[in-house]
Amino acid sequence: MALGWRESYYRYRGFFLNIAALYKQKADLRAFLEIVLSITTVIVFLLFALKPTALTIINLLQQINEKKQTLVGLTQKVNDLQTVNGILDQDQNLIPSIDAAVPNVPNPDILSEQAEGLASKDAVEILGISVNQVTLLGANSTKKITGVTPLPQGAYEMPFSLSIEGPYTNLIAFVNDFENLGLASRIDSLTISSSVTDKGRVIVAVISGRIPFLGSQ
Repeated sequence: MALGWRESYYRYRGFFLNIAALYKQKADLRAFLEIVLSITTVIVFLLFALKPTALTIINLLQQINEKKQTLVGLTQKVNDLQTVNGILDQDQNLIPSIDAAVPNVPNPDILSEQAEGLASKDAVEILGISVNQVTLLGANSTKKITGVTPLPQGAYEMPFSLSIEGPYTNLIAFVNDFENLGLASRIDSLTISSSVTDKGRVIVAVISGRIPFLGSQ
């Protein structure tokens, strides 16, 4: 065991001594070793010096990609706004009609005027027009009606009821025209009843619905 250890020791010692002798004797080997050591030293220092720079570059590239994505989103928004502005310029004449269709405040008088105009056109008689409680001036305090579908975008509503009398075909024509009024409305129910009186058969239609308004001051 001891002899084996000594043989290995002598063999490796001779190997290193031979390398040292060659290093001292041959200039080209010394130059090669010095070059290898110099390159190794330079590589080690470069790794330590370039690592923070490399991390900074990677971080900057990530930020650039994020900025590019943000820029794409903003460009799309700008294009959409330009499209909307173009449509608005083309349809400028429609704005008064839109404002009249959905006013800022409830206008029961406009409802009454338009209903009377339709009654004259379709040859029916208005028996009555009623409007539920609604705030005409000041902050809006109108309560939402339960049991019906809410109006889009949370718009305020003016509930109304309209009773008309006339021939059946005329009543249907009135209802169709009423749905196409310039003043927007939602009909929640339509009831048609028929009865016989001293005047003969009488057909009455009751339209119940809501008129939307924005509620802005």
